[in-house]
Amino acid sequence: MAGFYLTHPIPLKRRILLSLDKIMYWTGTAFLYVKAQRIKGAIILMYHSIASSKLANWIEPEGHIEPSVFESQMRFLANHRNVISLNQLLEQLKKGQTPCAGTVVLTFDDGYLDNMTVAASILAHYKLPATWYLPTGMIYRGENPWIDRIYTAFKTKSQTKLSIEGIGSWDLVNFKQQLIAYDNLKKKLIVSSFTEREDIIANVIEQLQPTETPSRLILSWDEIRKVMQKFPNIEMGIHSTNHVDFTSHSQEIIYREIQQCIADFRHELGRNPRHFAFPYNRHNAIARELVQELGLTSAVAHGSGREVLIQEGADLLALPRIEPPHSATLFRLYTSGAFSGLLKAFIGRVT
Repeated sequence: MAGFYLTHPIPLKRRILLSLDKIMYWTGTAFLYVKAQRIKGAIILMYHSIASSKLANWIEPEGHIEPSVFESQMRFLANHRNVISLNQLLEQLKKGQTPCAGTVVLTFDDGYLDNMTVAASILAHYKLPATWYLPTGMIYRGENPWIDRIYTAFKTKSQTKLSIEGIGSWDLVNFKQQLIAYDNLKKKLIVSSFTEREDIIANVIEQLQPTETPSRLILSWDEIRKVMQKFPNIEMGIHSTNHVDFTSHSQEIIYREIQQCIADFRHELGRNPRHFAFPYNRHNAIARELVQELGLTSAVAHGSGREVLIQEGADLLALPRIEPPHSATLFRLYTSGAFSGLLKAFIGRVT
């Protein structure tokens, strides 16, 4: 495959914070902080793809974690953390209880095939529960996530000129122009309607003429049913119909996205879904109200800065999540209960 690498430099402030995080962990400061402050609260981790190397070629690196890293993380959680299901977390919160520090909930977005072929057996081996959020329209169409289709088009392009009306024109021979084009397309596609998004993707593919077509990356309904039969600790939730940004669309579109997703889930799996994940983790008051109105029990979103510990009184329709870091040190810190407040205690407000 032709080379295309996402190598955005990490901002200086971010590098400093990551270094401080590691220092806090290895000096034992994190453990002492949790103990001294009697920190409590759960962390929800958000995974996407756990593909092996062959399928990983088609998946944008930001949404992928290597199977060996994932297995190592699950082994650590099983031995050193209190992993509970999303339902158990909700039961505690509804009773006015705050989970102990080190409590972790596992979630997976976008219905990747490798969640079944790789992750499910690892979860089962360590007896860990998880919730998978399904984008039902994409599953019906057998459609790979749009971000991976764009990534593959850039990675295996045979043409280097790209011009999309209203977004920009670029010469992709230049590496900096590749990154600018890719980032601008991502920003536009996130807020686009489903139809507009598909038109733009088709235009990109037509112009770049990629030399390879991605393999199937997403689960089928038959495979989902097999997972539910074989792995009872895995619960299925929903992730909208077409994975559009709820903060960029009308109440009517949001309602239709949730309602159709519920209907698809009920038709294929014979039950009503209870749990929802906002696409791109973006939500607003209207979206949260519609989730509740349509009978869903919970919804997950992205954590704001470092405000990620889930405690008594948390909004069940906007539960924060974090993406697991690849670094073993940071993974241990982030799941310990110290991540949210430790640096604040030392250097003030951190965002």
